[in-house]
Amino acid sequence: MKIQKIGATLVLAGVLAAASGCKDFYDVNKNPLSPTATSLNTLLPVAQVSMASDLGDNVGGLSQYTMALMQQLYNTRGIGNFQQTGGSFGFPWSDLYSSMLVNNELIISQGTKEQQWGYVGIAQLQKAYVFSQMVDLWGDVPYSQALKGVDNIAPRFDKDVEIYNGSSDGSVQSLFALIDEGLANLNKSASNPGLTKSDLIYNGSPTKWARFGRTLKLKLYNQIRKTNSNATVISQVSPLLSADLMGDGDDFELAYRNTTNPDNRNPGYITDFSTNPENRIGRYFYEDMLAKSDPRMPYYFFNQVALAGPPVTQQDYINGPFVTVRPGSTGQYTSSASTASFQTVQGLYPIGGKYDDGKGGKTGTTAAQGKAEAPQRMLTYYARKFTEAELQLTVFNDVNAARAALVEALNASFRKVNTVATNDGSPVMTAAQITGYINRVAPNSQPITNSGPLDRFDRTHDDPTTAVPNPPYRPTTLEEKLEVIMYEKYVASFGYGVDVYTDFRRTKHPRIRVSQQVADPSRGLLPDDGGTQGNGVFPHRLYYPTSDLILNPNSPKTQKDVNSTIFWER
Repeated sequence: MKIQKIGATLVLAGVLAAASGCKDFYDVNKNPLSPTATSLNTLLPVAQVSMASDLGDNVGGLSQYTMALMQQLYNTRGIGNFQQTGGSFGFPWSDLYSSMLVNNELIISQGTKEQQWGYVGIAQLQKAYVFSQMVDLWGDVPYSQALKGVDNIAPRFDKDVEIYNGSSDGSVQSLFALIDEGLANLNKSASNPGLTKSDLIYNGSPTKWARFGRTLKLKLYNQIRKTNSNATVISQVSPLLSADLMGDGDDFELAYRNTTNPDNRNPGYITDFSTNPENRIGRYFYEDMLAKSDPRMPYYFFNQVALAGPPVTQQDYINGPFVTVRPGSTGQYTSSASTASFQTVQGLYPIGGKYDDGKGGKTGTTAAQGKAEAPQRMLTYYARKFTEAELQLTVFNDVNAARAALVEALNASFRKVNTVATNDGSPVMTAAQITGYINRVAPNSQPITNSGPLDRFDRTHDDPTTAVPNPPYRPTTLEEKLEVIMYEKYVASFGYGVDVYTDFRRTKHPRIRVSQQVADPSRGLLPDDGGTQGNGVFPHRLYYPTSDLILNPNSPKTQKDVNSTIFWER
């Protein structure tokens, strides 16, 4: 499949992209195609659009790859069946460096010269965020010597742990120190011309950017918590937990608009609501939500098959109106041509598709059109609360505080879906639906795994896979409580897969089902029903682009083994 950059979105900010397409990072450093000097208010939106696109849920975006790894999506690129090569991730890697990070670095250097500290602080926080995401996916990456243009055309690959924590010799600045610099610069007085209009995320609000920066620090400390003692983690996160962090309305996200000339639509919508949708929905992801009666389903998924329509046949997997292809399926009905008119696709919430009213409709036609305005979420308020729930449970050993944070995370995630629905003009979930899901207790005829998150958090059946008329309940263990937190975060985060993939490798939660050849229960990888064939292993990291390993003499000489872990994984 041809991967192309959704460059038209840049017109939303009134600028032209300096570079697009699949370019090698080192070629760009030799002859940068981005301007060496331009106004800061034209550079900022270019960096932000590239960041959202390269990390997000669209063709070539890293969230689609990682959502496939986590069995939320399946597409023809094979990553959901654990196939990756040195060419799999060349586009997002290249574009993050050559478009996002190059322009972002120009903001830092030029903004510093002009003493436009608002721009500088924002760019430093964006740099810390993007590099943290790249380390989480690839491990060692060019960082301290990168983005210097002709002054260094072959930057070294810094160690993942040193990018996070800094090097002992001071040559590698830690991400935490970079965040602190950004926060300090946001506090400096400056005129910041054009910032309110050019900042597509927070409209130039230093308060919201500072909340994001502090929340990002909390997120990163939590991600590396297993590399430190609990006492150290407590000393790191306690000041942040009592600080001014992201709240409702502070989500770190990029908005889109329903215009086609220029095309400012959500780029994930452009492909999945075409006549040949890119992505199918993971079977077990869908069916777990179905078993739990999750009211978010019509916002998450759009069934092209009408609920009351004639039954569908000759498809790889069918469950009522739900149609999909299983990753690594051994069935005969797996071709994209035969499934395009029937497959369930991503819906309103992740990509601005159509709310599923049960009437069905073929994507790419007037019967199935959405506004394509759903934002690309990256770091949200509800993710912050899930992080707090994890920290309270695993580090502070405070079950009550963890439960309270979980409740707020759940409510915030539902509010977010309702916000997207309201903006779309679609029906919203009622308070009764939301509380019904959160507080639901499974009838005795159903497994406890189908009950609501609070019931699962508080207690579980001795055999959670079996329904018993009068089940002997027992208090959940810490790991079982963590499974509830991470499962709910997994579901709430649909549409941004990078952190879902990172969370799974860090915690081994939530448990997901994969081909039996790939299954490893010790890692949270449970076997499926045997109807699929795995091709490879579930990776601890992504492959580097082969071209960059060849072009850069300071790169690793060979690919890192996908079984080798990122430093924070224990």
